[in-house]
Amino acid sequence: MFNYESNLRFKAAAVQLGPVLLDAPRWFDLDASLAKAVSAIDEAGKNGARLIVLPEGYLPGHPSVVSSMGKYFQKEFQSLWVEYLKHSIEVPGPEVEILCKAAKRAGAYVAIGISERDQKYYGAMYNSILYINPRGEVMGTHRKISITSMERVFQTPGQGGNNLKTIFPTELGNIGGSICNEHSQYLLQYYWLLQGLEVHCSLWPGMVSNKMSMQARVRGVSSCSGIWSVASCAYIEPENYPPGFRSQKIEVRLCGGSGICSPRGEYIVGPVFDQETIVYGEIDMAEVPRKRATVCLTGMYSRWDILSLNVRDAPFEPVYHLEDRELRHRDGNSEHIRILEQKIEELERRLDSRPPCLNGE
Repeated sequence: MFNYESNLRFKAAAVQLGPVLLDAPRWFDLDASLAKAVSAIDEAGKNGARLIVLPEGYLPGHPSVVSSMGKYFQKEFQSLWVEYLKHSIEVPGPEVEILCKAAKRAGAYVAIGISERDQKYYGAMYNSILYINPRGEVMGTHRKISITSMERVFQTPGQGGNNLKTIFPTELGNIGGSICNEHSQYLLQYYWLLQGLEVHCSLWPGMVSNKMSMQARVRGVSSCSGIWSVASCAYIEPENYPPGFRSQKIEVRLCGGSGICSPRGEYIVGPVFDQETIVYGEIDMAEVPRKRATVCLTGMYSRWDILSLNVRDAPFEPVYHLEDRELRHRDGNSEHIRILEQKIEELERRLDSRPPCLNGE
């Protein structure tokens, strides 16, 4: 699971760009936003990046920005919600196929923030990280477990089970990630670490209101956990906001803040603000054990004897069929009976093999 001999160095890319937004009634240009993401992945791959991270909620756009239109146009909110659902993407799906081809061309791991539309439950959307490997294959998705502020108008919290098992062993190291305020979920960060996280994809919307606290949390997670963080934020040029956004003087603005942070909690590059760009940095995996020589939460700094973590290991389904419960109950009783019969057979064998007692006793 771990390569203790690793002195691997590789280039990582934190992509800082914004989705293409429109005025009502369409609101989103998913194709144009997807094309921008593909172009950035192609460029980063040509520049030698082996890990490419794109912002939170990039496709079709982060709820905190698009919902701000709803504050000023309440009568149009239903239209906005419907369009957000329509432009959210499914995994698998055609947009994912395009991203997978881009990752394969780049020969890189890609992590990108999406609004993921549920294929089973109509209207359910999740704030997710989509992970793709250099072969152009989907490794998995992580759905944000606690949605924040205006995200709640659109999206649903992610579950336990496999949603919390998205740390992926790779030749670069163990890669995983968190979305925005998940950096404040200390138990989640500890669970990532227990699963072996070494390289952290840190996805943010890049909001002005979160400008300083975001940097503190990226640095804190890297330093406390002893991991690398590749932080990607969105940025939209002021003139690229749709006219309806600009005319309302909306204060929700995306300013960026992308950078790459070492296990010491120090930025080796960035944070960069107020421009669309790609931030590159060299990750030295030898820095991980060096930092953990001082504070290692899975080693000398662990106190599992006095502090523990409970995790729901299976997904929680909203529908529970009584037939399933009856079947499990019946199967459970059958298993219990089988165990008792085995114990009885074992006791009988012991009795039959017991030597005869003296004096007829």
